[in-house]
Amino acid sequence: MSNVALLFPGQGSQIIGMGRDFWNHFDVARRLFEEAGEAISFDLKKLCFEGNIDDLTLTMNAQPALLTVSVIAFQVYMQEIGTKPAYMAGHSLGEYSALVCAGVLSFRDAVRLVRQRGILMHNADPYQQGTMAAISNIQIRTLQEICEEVSTSEHPVCVACINTDQQFVISGHRQAIQKVLKRSECMGIKHAYLKVSGPYHSPMMQSAAEQFKAQLSQYSYHPAECPIISNVTAKPYQSDHPVVDYLNRQMTEPVRWLESMHYLMEQGVTEVIELGSKQVLGSLMNRITKDIVPYSLGQPSDLTILSDSELRKNKRLSVLKNQLPRLMTSALTSRNYSQDSTAYNNTVKPLFSELQQLKERLDGDSRDLGEKDIYVSIELCHSILAAKQHPKHRNAIMNTI
Repeated sequence: MSNVALLFPGQGSQIIGMGRDFWNHFDVARRLFEEAGEAISFDLKKLCFEGNIDDLTLTMNAQPALLTVSVIAFQVYMQEIGTKPAYMAGHSLGEYSALVCAGVLSFRDAVRLVRQRGILMHNADPYQQGTMAAISNIQIRTLQEICEEVSTSEHPVCVACINTDQQFVISGHRQAIQKVLKRSECMGIKHAYLKVSGPYHSPMMQSAAEQFKAQLSQYSYHPAECPIISNVTAKPYQSDHPVVDYLNRQMTEPVRWLESMHYLMEQGVTEVIELGSKQVLGSLMNRITKDIVPYSLGQPSDLTILSDSELRKNKRLSVLKNQLPRLMTSALTSRNYSQDSTAYNNTVKPLFSELQQLKERLDGDSRDLGEKDIYVSIELCHSILAAKQHPKHRNAIMNTI
C-alpha cells in the first residue's frame, strides 16, 4: 500500500519562470500550457516565463498559472516516477489542482473555473481594502480572540489559514489586520504580509462565494481516483457530498492545513511530494512533524532525488525508526478493547516478550535495529493492537507496513 501523499500549493508560491524547465524538457508541459492559454484566451506561458511578479500575483492570473504548473508537475511525476499516491491535498487554490489530478475535474474546466474564481474574488474587493498576513509565535486561541475583538461588519478580520501550531494567516480589511498586529506586538509575534491581491477565506469574500456557486454548478464532476483532503473539513471528500459545496465553503472558511496533515500522519503517510515551484508546503511539513519526509517536484532536476529509491527507502526507515518507540509503547500499554479474553491471551501474550526485547534494543541503541527488525516490530505492534481491537492506531499501522 502506498504511503505517499501529493501536495499542491496555493497562492503565494508563484514565481517568474515557473514551469519553464518543464516546458523545455517535457511535451506534456508544452501541451498543457497551450491548452490553458486556449481555455482562458490568455497567454499564460508568457506571463509565467516573461511577465512581472505584480501581474502574476493578481489572483485572476496566479490561480490558473499555479494550477497549470502543478498539473504539469503531476503529469511528469506519473510519467517518470509512477507511484500512485495514497492521498492528495491542496492548500486553498491547490485543492483545485488535486481535483484535476484525481480525475474529478477536467484540466480545461478547472483552468476556466479558477480564472473565474480569481475575477470574482478580485471584484469582491475592487478597491483592494483587504489583505492577508502570516503571523507566528502566538497561540491559535489567543489569535482568534484578538480577531473577534477587533472585527466589525465594516472592517472584518479572521484566521484564514491554520498552517502549523505556531504559524497562521489572518485575512480581512487592512485596518482590522493592522489592529490585530498592533495588539499582538507585545507578545513577540512575527508577521509578514502575503503577496496576494485580496482577503481570501474571509467574510469579505461572501459576495464572490455566492456568485461562484452558480459558476461551480455549471461544471461536471467525476468520482475521485484518489482520496482528496478537503480544506474545510480536514478529511477526505465524501462521495455522497457535493463537490460544489466543498469548493463554495472554501471561499469564506479557513484552510485547516495543520489538521489535514495530522490526518495524513494518522493514516500512515511517511512521504509527501509537493508539486509546485516553491517548497512552501514542504517547509510547513518540517514544522509540523519529523515523521513525514517532504520532497519537492518543481523542476526536472528534482526527479533525480525522487528516482533514488535507495535514498528514499533509507529516509523512510529513519522515520519508521523514530516512530517505533511511541508505537511500541502504545502496543504494550494501551487499553484492551477486545471482549474475547481467550483469543486475546492466545494472541497477544506470546508477542509481548518478543516486542519487549526489540524495544529494549531500540532504547539501548537504535542503530542496533536493522530494516528487518523495524518491519518485524511494526508487524508485532499491528498484531497486538489488532488483537486489542484498538480503534486509533490500527489503520495507521496497516498503511505503514
